[in-house]
Amino acid sequence: MAKPQSIPSSSVYRIKITLGNVAPPVWRRVEIEDCSLAILHAIIQDAMGWENYHLYEFQIDGVVYTDSRAVDEDNRDAAEMTLGQLAERKCAKFDYVYDFGDEWEHAIEIEAVHAPETDRHYPHCIEGQRACPPEDCGGPWGYDRLLEALKDPNHEEYDELLESISDDFDPEQFDAERVDQRWASWDFSDPDSGPTYEEDEPEISATEQRAAAKAAARAKSNSQQARVGRNDPCPCGSGIKYKKCCLKKGKDGNYDDE
Repeated sequence: MAKPQSIPSSSVYRIKITLGNVAPPVWRRVEIEDCSLAILHAIIQDAMGWENYHLYEFQIDGVVYTDSRAVDEDNRDAAEMTLGQLAERKCAKFDYVYDFGDEWEHAIEIEAVHAPETDRHYPHCIEGQRACPPEDCGGPWGYDRLLEALKDPNHEEYDELLESISDDFDPEQFDAERVDQRWASWDFSDPDSGPTYEEDEPEISATEQRAAAKAAARAKSNSQQARVGRNDPCPCGSGIKYKKCCLKKGKDGNYDDE
């Protein structure tokens, strides 16, 4: 990392995040503007794929920074330390620990500091490899056990461990572009604009909603027409034959399936 005498307030920090004690390696490389360690925690969570269920701490030169709700005489508030302050101190490497039960250790390295690029939104996920382990899988030892079982459908724990993970879990999968899409609307000044740790549903316009409703109505009407004879009483309850009522008008009968 370059060692500037002074770090401009508009600087961007390129950071590598590497999950420790797992093989093959799981890592991310991101770029972010100056922010507190509390916001860096949120960035690490979303970049890695964690779900922010547990407490965390940063370990920096013998000092521990953690969530404001967990601060005591032995640690400090992560919101009170920034990347800019760390860079000024020439502190380029430190540790991040997530989930004090599973003890997921991450090595954090500030690889470079540079001016922001024009038309580039930050935070920005550059690249990475492999999915992070599922939450609450037992730490590095438990994750290694899970990976071994997934390789062999005949493994004695295969069915049990398979039930503990999502159906689409793929340990080799990571999509940096997908992370960037989630981050496109993230504004550090707005605490409600960060990651939700949920899949976003695609927006549907009013025109598309109306078209979908009409298609559903036509499908329902066609289904009903296949079951109602032309000379049968109209299912709308008018007492008129179907062929002279809703069939002629092209309306949906709105009756219950029997």
